[in-house]
Amino acid sequence: MSIMKNSSLRCKRLLNFDFDGTVADTSPLHAAAFAQVLAPMKIEVNYSSIAGLRTIDAMRQCLAGVGRPLSDADVSSLVEAKQRCVRQMIARSLWPLPGVDEFLRRARSRFRLAMATSGSRDTVRFALEKLGYAGWFDPLVCADDVARGKPDPEGFLHVLRIAGVATREALVFEDSQAGFMAAAAAGLDFVDARSNPWRISAGVSP
Repeated sequence: MSIMKNSSLRCKRLLNFDFDGTVADTSPLHAAAFAQVLAPMKIEVNYSSIAGLRTIDAMRQCLAGVGRPLSDADVSSLVEAKQRCVRQMIARSLWPLPGVDEFLRRARSRFRLAMATSGSRDTVRFALEKLGYAGWFDPLVCADDVARGKPDPEGFLHVLRIAGVATREALVFEDSQAGFMAAAAAGLDFVDARSNPWRISAGVSP
C-alpha cells in the first residue's frame, strides 16, 4: 500500500502507532544516548541513518566501521548502556508531540489502538507510563517480540495477527523511512507523522 493522503478514517478499525518520533519527541534523546555511549570509542553517530531501527541493529550499524570486531557480549553491553541512558533522559523530561495527545484521547473510544515499535519493551512501557498512556495500546509489539526489526514488516504483521484485523482495516502512523518501508511491505496504508497529521479527524472528532 502507500501513504494515506485523504482525511478520512472510514473503514479503519485499528490505528497502529510507532512510538519514537511519532507519539513522543524521543528522537533527540535516543540520538544523545547513542552519542554518549559511543563517544569513548570516538564514533560519531548520524542518528537519521539509524532512526526507526531496533537498538541492536542501530548499534551494529554504528559499530560497522569501528575497525575491530566486537563480541556479541560487547555489543549487548553497549545496547544495555544506551537503553539505561535514554531511560534516565526520559525520566527527566518527556512530552507527546504536538496534537498527539488530543488525537489519541478522541481516537481511543472509536478505534482499537496498537503499537509496533523498534524500542525495547522496558523503555517503551516506562515512557508510556510517564505520558499517562499505560494500557492504551493493545497489542504492544516491541523490539523484544520480533526476530527482524523495521524495515522488515514482521512487527506490523504480528500486530495484525494478534488483533485479528485485516490489512485494509488498519492504518499505520510512522515517522521514519524504515517504518514506511515496513508498513508498505505489510500491505498497510500509512501516514507520515512528520507532517503533523493529527487533524485527519473524520471519524475522530466529536
